[in-house]
Amino acid sequence: MSLGEYTFSFPIWVEFGNGKSERTGEVIDAKGWESALVVTDQDIRTAGILDGVESSLEAEGIEYEVYDEIEPNPTTAMVHDALETLNAGDFDVVVAVGGGSVIDTAKCATLLKTNSGELSEYEVNVPEDVTAGSIENHPHPLVTVPTTSGTGSEVDYWAVITAPDREFKMAIGQPPLYPDGPYLGAEVSLVDPELTASLPPRQTAATGFDAFSHALENHVAAGAPELVKPYTKHVMGLVPEYLPDAYETGDMEAREQMLYGSHMAGFCENFAGFGAIHSLAEVTGGMYPEIPHGEAIAVFTPPVMRYNLKEYPARYAEVAEAMGLDTDGLSDVEAAHEAVEAVEALIDEVDLPSSLSELDVDEDDLSEIAEKSLETIEIHDNPRDADAEDLLEVARDAY
Repeated sequence: MSLGEYTFSFPIWVEFGNGKSERTGEVIDAKGWESALVVTDQDIRTAGILDGVESSLEAEGIEYEVYDEIEPNPTTAMVHDALETLNAGDFDVVVAVGGGSVIDTAKCATLLKTNSGELSEYEVNVPEDVTAGSIENHPHPLVTVPTTSGTGSEVDYWAVITAPDREFKMAIGQPPLYPDGPYLGAEVSLVDPELTASLPPRQTAATGFDAFSHALENHVAAGAPELVKPYTKHVMGLVPEYLPDAYETGDMEAREQMLYGSHMAGFCENFAGFGAIHSLAEVTGGMYPEIPHGEAIAVFTPPVMRYNLKEYPARYAEVAEAMGLDTDGLSDVEAAHEAVEAVEALIDEVDLPSSLSELDVDEDDLSEIAEKSLETIEIHDNPRDADAEDLLEVARDAY
């Protein structure tokens, strides 16, 4: 079997471990940066999660300002508000402390700091958009400090921002297209499991399942390189083992493993695509911004698996094996269906919703969700081709 071809570039300096967030000041000082804009949200600030980061900045004499106006499912207006704050000061670096919403907003603000035009000009809807090189200049320096175990945004080249006028989540992103080329993302990521200790159970479940879905879709994606598959398999085994404990008890070993899994899945996102799960979930989130992303992901995962395995059962049989299921003597189709049942059991175990009706999605909106999903970049990497009618059937299955 040919391994095909791939380009590997990962220019982000990553430090993982308990207490790593308290090295923020040291790392910034080592880079020669003297001032920082800390981007976060009010809940993180109120919970004291910023304390270690701020203390480290003060210890190294780094001047800083805190911007804490980020909200879930960030919009273009939030990006421009953060950019206005960034432009108003003389900040050498942005430090994003938070989950995917915080980090994605910070990424896009740093992008627009050094590149002209509107954010929509950097939207990617088809593979050709990714390689067009619309990001011409390196974004403003960024350090990411994740506080959730879900998106992997701290180490990937992508961001998702809602355009309210379109009720649509735009995908923004670009990997390095040549050695030392510009990309959307951090220069440094400090991944500290201790910062996830106070994450509420509902968020723990939703973000944790999102990490699982990243590994799942990266693994089965059209054209997924063999390079990522040891990592995707590892994450698909890790999440079912540790997410229930992280959700039920907040056990710190489980939280550490979940952040590691999220982080590894984020790495894989740079080299393999997603699929219909993320297409449908992100479109739903654009139309219903009150729905947490991970909950929409949970609702769509089993139906999309059922749709895809009809043509690619072997890929989903690998998912079953990665999840630790006994597939001896089973055909690929049988093993693939076992994987779907195991995923449904995991969703139930951590009390995530299993239907769009539970999320108060109007059944009359399913056709629009299906149509809009065809406008997303993620649908192009779904292993099985899908048109609007196919996606409508999947959405009905999810309802």
